[in-house]
Amino acid sequence: MRRFLLVFVLLLTACGAADTATAPTTAPVATQAVASNDPCAPDALRAYQLKYTDVIDRWGTAVIVAGQAKPADLQGPIDTLQKVETDLAAIQPPQCALQAHNDSIEAMKMSISGYLNLKDQKDVGTTLREAIDKLSAARTTINALPGQPAPTPTALPTFTPQATWTPMPTAEPTATAVPTATPLPRNGVVGSSRTQVFETSTSDNPVKTLLKNTPVLVFEVEHGRLHIRANGVDGWVSQSSIIVK
Repeated sequence: MRRFLLVFVLLLTACGAADTATAPTTAPVATQAVASNDPCAPDALRAYQLKYTDVIDRWGTAVIVAGQAKPADLQGPIDTLQKVETDLAAIQPPQCALQAHNDSIEAMKMSISGYLNLKDQKDVGTTLREAIDKLSAARTTINALPGQPAPTPTALPTFTPQATWTPMPTAEPTATAVPTATPLPRNGVVGSSRTQVFETSTSDNPVKTLLKNTPVLVFEVEHGRLHIRANGVDGWVSQSSIIVK
């Protein structure tokens, strides 16, 4: 019996203790960052806005020249407008500015079409005004995007809603978006082949073109311009372009 116990103890000693060492674990795999495609990346957007603003400023200057030209002399200004429109179309906008960029190009094409009609002595209607409004809205959208450049003066005309007209003058002047008419306007007609209508008596940006023999209502005179109303348009024209009846 003692011999049996001794053999049993020797066998336990030979087997030894169980291996308790911890098996090496696999090192965690580093997660690779995935770059997102930012539709309005600040650097790309800023570079685009600077290019866009430069082209729009050139457009504003070209519009003033076209607005002051006679119909027979419009081909040169129209060529300049078409060149500026081509330059804008060549700029690649970031995705967040794509719609406003395309709206700007469409507005330029509308203006060019209006001046082509004017050159051919066709009715322009509200084409030029609608084009100006469309381009102004597109530019506002682009300037409001993140990272926009500091605002710069623009040569494009801006429009304000027409004020409500009252049949009799008030004792005190009221603030209106356009000059208040006198109670007794005079009748007149456009005497020149065409005349540009301006928003104020001193502004340089035309808002409408009136053709010869267009009937108008004539009000006060300021700075060599007459305050007139015609076909729902209220503004100022050159005094020499109107024949007062």
